[in-house]
Amino acid sequence: MARRNTRAASKRPAGPGLGAKLTAAVLAAVAAMLPSRETMARAAGALWRSRTARRVAGVAGACGLCGVLAWVMLHQLRQDGRYRIEPSRIELAAEPTWASPELAAQVRADIEADLRRRLSDMPASDAFDSELPALLAARLEESPWVAKVVRVDRRFPDSGEAHARLLPVLAVRRPALIVEGSDRCWLLDADSVVLPLPVPRAEAELRAFQGRLTRPLRVVRGVAGSAPEAGRRWESEQVLAALSMENILRQADLDRALPIDAIELVGVPDRADARGRVHYQADGCVILVPDQTLLPGTRLIWGRPPVHASTLELSPNDKLAKLKDHMLKPESMAGARIDLRKA
Repeated sequence: MARRNTRAASKRPAGPGLGAKLTAAVLAAVAAMLPSRETMARAAGALWRSRTARRVAGVAGACGLCGVLAWVMLHQLRQDGRYRIEPSRIELAAEPTWASPELAAQVRADIEADLRRRLSDMPASDAFDSELPALLAARLEESPWVAKVVRVDRRFPDSGEAHARLLPVLAVRRPALIVEGSDRCWLLDADSVVLPLPVPRAEAELRAFQGRLTRPLRVVRGVAGSAPEAGRRWESEQVLAALSMENILRQADLDRALPIDAIELVGVPDRADARGRVHYQADGCVILVPDQTLLPGTRLIWGRPPVHASTLELSPNDKLAKLKDHMLKPESMAGARIDLRKA
């Protein structure tokens, strides 16, 4: 009989565990801290009777309604064909101010043809697409002529027959130097980027090309190798030397008093060593060639250009001052080799 009672007792359901009791206690404590339903109802009624609360609720509701209406209108406008943006509705205007009108028209046509080709497979979108300006800028900046897309303006239809348009504002590269090679010439901008405009090498044709520019460009001689493809930087210490020399001459406005036709590089290495040092040959230097119609046979031995400046030579400003002293006696400069490296 005792065994039966034991078995019956073992089949009874166990009471709630410690975890369940703690959970119930926490819920009870939270419920005790919250106001009752009646209290919450009275508070809500009092709040609604407040004029400020009703105004806030009205403004919030109006804002929500305006947001819904704006979303509906935007959705409808995106379905309107007048707001669709296709490559043909992107207006391109590239203005090469460094060229004469005839050459500028030719270069402008070449630039716009290149840009149209890069946009030909661009997917159609609408004027409200927030990612479209960035996509358009990335495509245009792939062109060797485009230095930067300054901004992309949007134009929305102002009449029933007009269409939305995009107007990218471009910064077009400007040539800085002509680099003479063994069989051809290349056009470079101030960032050593090769431009896709062919330049004749023959003297007469090159002179005619220079005449079609608003400002003649200096010719650089002594650069080894060939230029990379258009749109890429020409990574060469010789090119950097020529560009730094060009920068000094432009800043000093030397051409106003003594036009410099060419920059010759002699013994200038095209690469630096593993530590970034540029080792010139013993007689390595930059030579400036003045206008030979004014000073035939004259050579100005500048020495190292600013990018490779040496403490063993005069500073660029001192070299320019020394050159100006020589220019006070132009008769002594004809056919002379004037060394500007030392005092």
